[in-house]
Amino acid sequence: MFEQITDVSLGAFARLLSFFYSLPVIGGNYGVAIIMLTMAVMILLMPLTLKATRSTIKMTQMQPKMKELQQKYKGPEKRQELNAELMALYQEEGINPVGGCLPMLAQLPVFLVLFNVLRGLTRRISEKPYFHAAERAREMAGVGGETTRNFDPNYIDQNSQLYKDLSQTDEMRFGPFDLAESAWNVFQSDIVSFIPYFILILFVVGTSYYQQKQISARRGKSDEPLTPQMQTQQQLLKVLPLMSGAWSFVFPAGLVLYWATSNMFRVGQQSYITRSLYRGDGIGAQMLEKQKEQKEQRDDETDAIDSSDEGDDDVDDGPSNKNTKKNNTSKTKTANQAKSNKASGSESGSESTNGSAPKTTVDREKRWAEKRAQKAKVQERREGSGNSSRVTPKGTKPTASRKSKKKR
Repeated sequence: MFEQITDVSLGAFARLLSFFYSLPVIGGNYGVAIIMLTMAVMILLMPLTLKATRSTIKMTQMQPKMKELQQKYKGPEKRQELNAELMALYQEEGINPVGGCLPMLAQLPVFLVLFNVLRGLTRRISEKPYFHAAERAREMAGVGGETTRNFDPNYIDQNSQLYKDLSQTDEMRFGPFDLAESAWNVFQSDIVSFIPYFILILFVVGTSYYQQKQISARRGKSDEPLTPQMQTQQQLLKVLPLMSGAWSFVFPAGLVLYWATSNMFRVGQQSYITRSLYRGDGIGAQMLEKQKEQKEQRDDETDAIDSSDEGDDDVDDGPSNKNTKKNNTSKTKTANQAKSNKASGSESGSESTNGSAPKTTVDREKRWAEKRAQKAKVQERREGSGNSSRVTPKGTKPTASRKSKKKR
């Protein structure tokens, strides 16, 4: 059953490639035919990609509900109930949990099928079944052998133009590339000829990382935790570019051309998704706006909590906080002395500069009046709270207690 499905898939791709090759507009160009085939496949997968993107956005919007369920069904003993509730939530919202990974997973069989098609189209005569036995029989009969380097294409009709052209050559030329050869084989034979292949590989890796940058830029600098679906996508986005670069060295250049074309298509596709879903009234823009509002609300709550904590620190709690107040008083005294020194320095500097007289008696009386008013406020506060703990006014020296005097 599996072999039949594989044969049908290989035959369909080979016939589609032969169809594009025979078009008058293409003019029998192998590389252009592969590019046209790639574009056709990507256009067919585009609705699946858009659906997966919407599914990812909905999964992000559902995070508050999912957190509530996780808080409600904590512990390993309630794992089954949690999964059941999550599946019911997915069905209610019409979301597929693995929908975001489907486009990348769907490209894997396309890649495998195209790899086998290219390998079948560029099969050498020497690779045909029982070739060596037939060659030995021809030698014994005195008949000349065949040209073993020429292609013997598979999966396509022998009357097609693609079959006729491939069977008469041993290369699949597209500019400086032989699409039937791998970059590694070219590197071993000629380093100069390897340069275009290396540039193509760099293009594949660079466009793959650029797609990752496009997707990451849409999220911005959000503090929202990533969903498991989004985490899986990001891991694949980080690994796939490196894997595609490594595979491009050993796979035929025709397959690398397929990668380069599909990457360019996806770059444009991601730009379209950003404009249509993450701008204006799109669901992606609404999601980002809601996340921004939630973040601002959390920041406001955090600021309110911090302010209340600071207010609690200023409350006089009686004897239990004597040591803390004593330390604060000593710190205040040191700070006031520093300010006094600074003020005196600035005053002396101004006096030396302007030539003015020292501070008058009126200024001294004004400062003492301010200190007396501050002492009165402290006294009223202490009598109102009914607390006997001593509070040192700002800018005054603490008075030693009777016990400390007796000890001295």
